[in-house]
Amino acid sequence: MIIFIIFVFLAGLYTYFFIRRFIENHEQRIEKHKKMIAKYKTVAKKQFVHGDSFLYLGVTHKLNIGQYKTLSIKDGMILFPDFLKFRIKKELITWYQRQAKNIIKSLVDEYAHRMGVSYSEIYFSVTTSKWGSCSHDNRLQFNWHLIMTPLMVIRYVVIHELTHTVIKNHSRAFWSKVEQYNPSYRQQRKWLHDHGHTVQEI
Repeated sequence: MIIFIIFVFLAGLYTYFFIRRFIENHEQRIEKHKKMIAKYKTVAKKQFVHGDSFLYLGVTHKLNIGQYKTLSIKDGMILFPDFLKFRIKKELITWYQRQAKNIIKSLVDEYAHRMGVSYSEIYFSVTTSKWGSCSHDNRLQFNWHLIMTPLMVIRYVVIHELTHTVIKNHSRAFWSKVEQYNPSYRQQRKWLHDHGHTVQEI
């Protein structure tokens, strides 16, 4: 019985030191994730009311509900028809998705031509971990929330994924090709790292 108690005690002690060593060895990574979680928590949930703020192409716009015929953007405001207020969230999301598809599709076609590459299909979705992806058979996927980021950031993601149609990894050759068509890509990557969490809530 005494031997069993000693064994349990030693096993617990070993587990304690093992966990402590693991935490110490991964302290930087743990702190990084804690900061990331804290950043996401600071993003206020949208209320979808008059005066609420929304990002569009990296610029903050105020929601203005009034006697408008259609949903549009003008002078730093999103002009929203009063008669559609009862389904405001759905209408705004639909509008964002439409803008994203038009702008991103246009950039994809432009840079596919410039880069001399091709893709098989393009589709849009919402992913919390990726802004875009390229499958083994060159199907491109983009997060429609990209429409809230600056146009330069959207262009970077487009070039990034188009580069994957010919280079399926993140090797030096991959980044060299990205830089060839987007010399300032590091700035756009930094923007996504620093501000990407602000465009994930709508």
